[in-house]
Amino acid sequence: MKIMKKLRKLFLFFCLLTSSTLHTSEPTLLQNEAHKTYSVKFTPPPGWRFAEANALPPKVKVMVVGKGSYTFPPSMNLGVGSEHFTGTLKEYLKRVKSINDAKGIQWKSLGTLQTEAGTASLSQADMHNEWGDVRMMHAMIKYDDKIYILTAASLKDEFPVFYKDFFNALKSLRIEHDGSSQKSICLK
Repeated sequence: MKIMKKLRKLFLFFCLLTSSTLHTSEPTLLQNEAHKTYSVKFTPPPGWRFAEANALPPKVKVMVVGKGSYTFPPSMNLGVGSEHFTGTLKEYLKRVKSINDAKGIQWKSLGTLQTEAGTASLSQADMHNEWGDVRMMHAMIKYDDKIYILTAASLKDEFPVFYKDFFNALKSLRIEHDGSSQKSICLK
């Protein structure tokens, strides 16, 4: 129960970082694009488990958690950073940077990442909390006037251990229109 309280606190923290981040056996968030339905998905690292839906803050819809060596487990979540953003992704990143700067969080753009959904912005945020130094990587992509954010996080010291799994999951970010089902997590 103590770990769930800490995880809940962590999830709330993720929501604050992304302004608005986003459970079932196949979690899904359907988006309507001119009366067409599409899904935003990613493939989680092997063996990771879903966080319980009732433990997540309202803005976090999908999260997977792995096993680390410490109390703070590695995790990934998929969310919508902005529901109706008409600016460019570059403009959105300026907002993200200013929010992180205001909170004293070290944020930097790492350039772009080629995902299955297309070219995404890749960024990193380092901060300190009650568990220690935490590193997060974000793949952000704009689609249908929405900003989708896939976040990977772990203790900074453990980040190299999970980097390959994180990177593969970030690259698996995709948008599907046909409703095809793969072993993945998605916002529908």
